[in-house]
Amino acid sequence: MRKKNKIFNKNSTPFLLLAVIHLGMILIMLKRIKQKDMWILLLSNIGFAYIFEYPTLNLFHGYSYKPSIMKKRAFDSILGAIFSQAVYVPIASTFLTLFNKNWKWKISTSLFYYCIEKLFLRLNIYKVYWWKPIYTFVLLHVYFYISDGFYKALSTQKRWAMVIAHYMAIEVVWVTLMYISAVKRFIRFGHGLFFSWTEHFKIVPLYSLILSFIATITSSKPRLFYRILLPVSHLIVDITLIKIGILKVKIKPFLFTSSRYLLMTFISRFFYKTIYKK
Repeated sequence: MRKKNKIFNKNSTPFLLLAVIHLGMILIMLKRIKQKDMWILLLSNIGFAYIFEYPTLNLFHGYSYKPSIMKKRAFDSILGAIFSQAVYVPIASTFLTLFNKNWKWKISTSLFYYCIEKLFLRLNIYKVYWWKPIYTFVLLHVYFYISDGFYKALSTQKRWAMVIAHYMAIEVVWVTLMYISAVKRFIRFGHGLFFSWTEHFKIVPLYSLILSFIATITSSKPRLFYRILLPVSHLIVDITLIKIGILKVKIKPFLFTSSRYLLMTFISRFFYKTIYKK
């Protein structure tokens, strides 16, 4: 039986050190920026990063991470992606936007992550296939300006921006819950007799995006009917997927789905009230 990987090891230390640095940026923003603005923009930026990660990592395997924290390789690579797309890049982007940093800061930050990527390649804790570090440099610069433009739209309470922010916040929670559920072996997607984790991580983001869409619509409505409609509609989706052999759950479907769907009913409604509150 393999021993459980230690959290602190030669592979994980660079990932964790970067995480500490970025959490320090969070503390700076908490002291100097209105918390509502920070959290809404940060969750939106994480959501944008997750959507970008879906085709580049999950579908077409442009790169893989090796933080050596999780024992199973698929979980370990996804955890590395979570560090990158839910901690490093979104926090930096939110920081640059909220402190109104100019193009010099954006180029310097893009160059910093380019150098980090090259360093991770040399340390053999990150591997690229068709992806190239120069793509990171260019696309990060674009991403920073998207963050700026999106924040301006949120600040002026553009309806489309508020809807997207609401959706992205829900998506981030769903994706996180799905990762934890997979690690705990509560849920697994695939097809055929053997459900591989590669298949799972191709399907589960799309599943989360669809459920987030349902939650966004239902949580924007005030009546009790829509609070009930959310868990019921999600339960129907899961039962359908189980029946056609795409989804497996570890425990009885109703007990499993009802607990997380009821949780998301309150969380999605909380996001709606927070984002749309004047």
